[in-house]
Amino acid sequence: MRSILFGIALSLAAVSGCNSDKADANKSAAKAEVPAMTMDEVQKGIDAKQLTAVDCNGDRTRKKLGTLPGAIQVTDESEFAANELPADKTTKLVFYCANPG
Repeated sequence: MRSILFGIALSLAAVSGCNSDKADANKSAAKAEVPAMTMDEVQKGIDAKQLTAVDCNGDRTRKKLGTLPGAIQVTDESEFAANELPADKTTKLVFYCANPG
């Protein structure tokens, strides 16, 4: 399945051409490094204590939808202090929000 998706991605890249703008290239590269996970994979990782959930929702959304038990709740989704996250840099973090826009 991965090889099929990789082939499709290569085909689309060939058709659409490359953008020479470094900012766009860096932005695309950063997005490519973030792995996608299913909800089941996240739950298994949290249950096995291999992942830490980070809630990036605002207070209104948290009151309406709740939070994952044990999740770190950052004060501001776009500008939170680094000390709100675990000091151990090997900790795998899963960030979530209601509107990943």
